[in-house]
Amino acid sequence: MNEIKNISLGQPIEYGFLGIKRRAELIKRHVNLNAKYILDIGCGNGAQSFAFLEDVRKCVAIDVEEERLQTFRDNLERRNIRNCDIMTMDATSLDFPDNKFDACLCIETLEHIQQQEKALNEMHRVLKESGNLVLSVPNRWWIFETHGASLPFLPWNRIPFFSWLPKKTHDRYARARIYTKREIIELVKNAGFRVLAIEYFMPPLDKLKRRSLQKFLRKILFSLEKTRLGLFGVSIFVFAKK
Repeated sequence: MNEIKNISLGQPIEYGFLGIKRRAELIKRHVNLNAKYILDIGCGNGAQSFAFLEDVRKCVAIDVEEERLQTFRDNLERRNIRNCDIMTMDATSLDFPDNKFDACLCIETLEHIQQQEKALNEMHRVLKESGNLVLSVPNRWWIFETHGASLPFLPWNRIPFFSWLPKKTHDRYARARIYTKREIIELVKNAGFRVLAIEYFMPPLDKLKRRSLQKFLRKILFSLEKTRLGLFGVSIFVFAKK
């Protein structure tokens, strides 16, 4: 894949958003995390991580943004949760021994990592044999560029169908990678994983302020996830094993 010149760090999902619950439900349909030792890569503020902490035996959560990790720490302390260790760490250089974790979660993070192949190789290394990888990335065929783009003369950067432009054009202005199903499967397989399932995920539109419109659009989009039109979802979820 082409490298994004203007690649930037992502924005974590916000506490209380429906997207947290829907992602967790999807993941739990495919992977049993009960009493497992998991690595959460790109945890950010921890909003998504909390959806799994009641199930897992132990979680190690990492990110490169210390400010967001502090928010996570503060919330862990406030809720008196003790089964999660938080570390500032780069996914391309995981400071863990081989074969350590039962599962690795990397949710909406890979697209922001400069050396994505190296990061995937590291995930493979630290997983136990038959360990689970759960990965989600932006879908090329969603109608909006979810991370925006540095486009000249256009202050509103979420232009419809920008992500559908030829890859060379997209990558010149984009702030994060986007993927087709074929591309992400190839990357995961090249890192040594066996792909078990692929799911498309429709956006919950949590930031849409008009609640009546939000409710209407959610009903339509969620009904499309299991149809052929699901391939236009905002994200691709990959479930794989070492």
